Amino acid sequence: MATPLWITLIIGCIIAIIFGIIFGFYLLQEALIFNPVKLNKDFKFHFDKTFKERWFNVSEKIALNAIHFLVEDSKGLIFYLHGNAENVKYYGEEIQHLTDFGYDILLFDYRGFGKSGGKLKRERDLQRDAKIIYQEMLKEYDESKIIIYGYSLGTGIAARLANRNHPKALILETPYYNFIDLIRCHKAYLPADLITKYKFRTDRYLDQVTCPIYLFHGTEDKQIPYNSALRLSNLHPKAKFISIEGGTHNDLMSFPEFKKEIASILG
Repeated sequence: MATPLWITLIIGCIIAIIFGIIFGFYLLQEALIFNPVKLNKDFKFHFDKTFKERWFNVSEKIALNAIHFLVEDSKGLIFYLHGNAENVKYYGEEIQHLTDFGYDILLFDYRGFGKSGGKLKRERDLQRDAKIIYQEMLKEYDESKIIIYGYSLGTGIAARLANRNHPKALILETPYYNFIDLIRCHKAYLPADLITKYKFRTDRYLDQVTCPIYLFHGTEDKQIPYNSALRLSNLHPKAKFISIEGGTHNDLMSFPEFKKEIASILG
């Protein structure tokens, strides 16, 4: 018996909708994943701590904007990789207090964030840009005195960078197992491994990291599941997992347990 026309039409519409959603995600994934806040080129930064504004050329036509916090008699450098939103103005205000431990801090904006030029089109650009700027900082700091610090989305970039270099330590705040796993958590209906250009395989990078690894995660994080970070910590025998009871995605630095542990790491 032939399938009724109306059933065929319904099935066809369902398939079209599914493919439309998948194709739409693929085309719009940068807009869905990243939420940058642009700044005018003449914007003047103001922070409580001493700093200078810097620029790094990552290609012939693209320069990335950075903030370099400086302290007297510096113990080294915190190389900071921020999350998927805002810009260095926001993150600078959030992390400048880490200079109290005697470290300079370098944080830069990704392509299309803040004052930075260019536009994000693929993960390789993020990883390559971080590598270029890190290599520039190696001209100014001994690598044994550099701590790579990743927050949220930046943890995947930080883990890969530590995998290919030899920093003093790697700090991951609110990390994910890998980005494919994170997309599946929020968009289970999408074939994430097939359509996303951003995979951030932190789980593959971590096992060959030779420096001490510290992972911070809040038990109430709704953006990156607690279990995602816990699974990640189990991949490296020397990784230390610091659980922040009641912590969410953006407030870990306010908790006494976080302050105690970060003081132990940086002190």
